[in-house]
Amino acid sequence: MQSRNFLFSPLVLIALFILAAMQPVAGQKTRPLQKAVEDFSANPFMENAAWGFMVMDVQSGKEILSVSPNLSLIPASAQKAMTTLTSLALLGTDYRFETLIQYDGHIENGILHGNLYITGTGDPTLGATQLHDSLELKNTFSTWLSDIRSSGITAVKGNIIADGSYFDKHMIPPKWMWEDIGNYYGAGAHALTVHENMYTVFFEPATREGAPARVNSTSPTVPEMDFINDVSTGPRGSGDRVYIYGVPGQDTRWLTGTVPLGQSNFAVRGSLPDPGKYLARVFAEFLKNEQITVEGHALTHQTAQNITPAENRVILSRWLSPTLADITQRTNMASVNTYAENLIKTLGQKFKGEGSYSKGAEVITEFWEERGINVTGLRVHDGSGLSPFNNITVSQLTQMMVFAANDDALYPALTKGFPIAGESGTLARMFLNSPSRGVLTAKSGFLGNVRAYTGYTQSRKGKLLAFTLIVNNYPVTGLELRNRMEVLMDAIGRIE
Repeated sequence: MQSRNFLFSPLVLIALFILAAMQPVAGQKTRPLQKAVEDFSANPFMENAAWGFMVMDVQSGKEILSVSPNLSLIPASAQKAMTTLTSLALLGTDYRFETLIQYDGHIENGILHGNLYITGTGDPTLGATQLHDSLELKNTFSTWLSDIRSSGITAVKGNIIADGSYFDKHMIPPKWMWEDIGNYYGAGAHALTVHENMYTVFFEPATREGAPARVNSTSPTVPEMDFINDVSTGPRGSGDRVYIYGVPGQDTRWLTGTVPLGQSNFAVRGSLPDPGKYLARVFAEFLKNEQITVEGHALTHQTAQNITPAENRVILSRWLSPTLADITQRTNMASVNTYAENLIKTLGQKFKGEGSYSKGAEVITEFWEERGINVTGLRVHDGSGLSPFNNITVSQLTQMMVFAANDDALYPALTKGFPIAGESGTLARMFLNSPSRGVLTAKSGFLGNVRAYTGYTQSRKGKLLAFTLIVNNYPVTGLELRNRMEVLMDAIGRIE
């Protein structure tokens, strides 16, 4: 009798490997989810992908199912769930940032013989009308003006100084990509963040494809900003294909790519080169228009000389931000990178005495290690997840979600900003014809070759379940992968 040699295809071998790696689960009650994992892993595009998946029962804290739970993966914007949760836990849901108007010198006959300071502590919401209309910058300025007038000041002999020294001078994390940092989503963190550290440049496309597009204007107007414009006119309906290159502190911006034919005054968003300088200048101009004479210059703490330490200045006015719970909501729902970066630097300043990315990362890592999570493989380089050098395991992130769900204050504050399946944010067009609609809620993450989700759903019997699903290095379109991940996440709700 001849022996037979059985050959297995690579996809079958991968599926067998996944099944071997899958942690034990409770039989028939979880069979629909196990089958969904098998089907997901058998997809041809998973042959070269790295991925992890975990589901936990929130009440008991027990693991229901996991695949590669301790594999370090790039989380993209799912990292914001960790950053905002840590911030809520350490600072409190009602925490508010404050921005001060201070002065040095003395006031005599209505004249301030000294400098007027705008002193920041990392509020990401100054002028952020995207969060609420009441935050329009002119409202903030009007409050400051009222308090300045109440002090009797009618003229300033010195300078208007924007003091952003609460954070270090590095707006951008060192592990961000060059192609990101000139664009609005690569704005970074500043202790005097304004307009979400963003401006809009408006283009006028040409009347034919390939011809140069003209820069019309910017909003807000940024003094001294200079453009090297290589943007051309693309096909009709092609959308925003512009990249803006530039670094913090430098006013020159290089514009490349295309804007669509036929769309006049086409808007593209970029990152402010120096939020502090911009804020000092527009506030000085505002004061002059309100008949408050300013004889000095609009400066920053980096360009001014002989600055009086903040603790030795007189406070004229305090501006308070919305609560951290409200800030967290926008951070996660709209995935605003700048907010998350301000949060990680705030943690560094508050708990390590240094408003830097590295110290903020230490605070985050130590916080979770102290709560019993094995942080091996956790690498934090920013707050937002924009860096492709961040790493986290699905076990770590899911345990964080369990921690939040067992806290009566943290859970509603965190999940208020999580998109809801079939209803809001990045999940609005997902789960439309599924039992998960209106039930599953999760923070998503997306970078080139990265897609991630972390959040909550319910079992058939109404148990709250926490989950994380991250896929790296997939060779298909993001939409195709998203659809496959949707099927797998939907299967979590079929657990008994």
